[in-house]
Amino acid sequence: MPKVVTLHGFTGCGKDFDPLKECLDPRFEVIAPDFPGHGHLHHQNRPTDYSLNAHLNVISEAAGPTNETITLVGYSMGGRLALHWALTHPTRVRRLILIGASPGLRTHDEREERIRGDQALAQFIRVEGLNKFLKYWNTKTFFKPLLALPPERLDPILIRRQKNNPEALALSLEHVGTGFLPSLWELLINIKCPTDLVVGEHDRKFIEIAHAMAERMPKSRISIIEDAGHAVHLEKPQDLATLIEG
Repeated sequence: MPKVVTLHGFTGCGKDFDPLKECLDPRFEVIAPDFPGHGHLHHQNRPTDYSLNAHLNVISEAAGPTNETITLVGYSMGGRLALHWALTHPTRVRRLILIGASPGLRTHDEREERIRGDQALAQFIRVEGLNKFLKYWNTKTFFKPLLALPPERLDPILIRRQKNNPEALALSLEHVGTGFLPSLWELLINIKCPTDLVVGEHDRKFIEIAHAMAERMPKSRISIIEDAGHAVHLEKPQDLATLIEG
């Protein structure tokens, strides 16, 4: 049975991939773990729980025995972490699918600026609380297609986000935010497995990033999903399922 390990984004959890599971052929085994500070791990409050290694260990546990290969699907934050895991476990990934993902920031100055921004956002979450943060987070342009989903699809997503812990989200930002993780741009050439760079057509920033990544990844292709924004797995799960099955 083909094993698919799916990695959620910031503020999300493994259950975000339930719509994908429903669309996939039952022969696929989907494992959707929660990362530190998210889902059933949202009460973790020790900084040591949020190291890069702690996140990679979550992926390793989901991937199972070391003699098995997997299809690894990562969205946004989960995509960054998927790249790190694929580079450290090159023989384990049969296929890599990155949704709205980036290998980090290229220059020291860019990373320093992003670190300052993520630190400020972490402090905002701690001081102002979850509701004000989510109100801000949901104003991002690339989330508009997600927020336009019908209530029966959108409400469960928003309810799950409301269960997040402010301190846990702040710690996540401060440990695996884009600025805090090392840049992987120069290492992309080492990703030898077939890779799909999946982007919604309304996610212009990440379309540009995907094209830049494809130039460095020897076995990559770009899939632009119509009428989708950043969260393709939630907005267009059937399109993603079709891509995985193909």
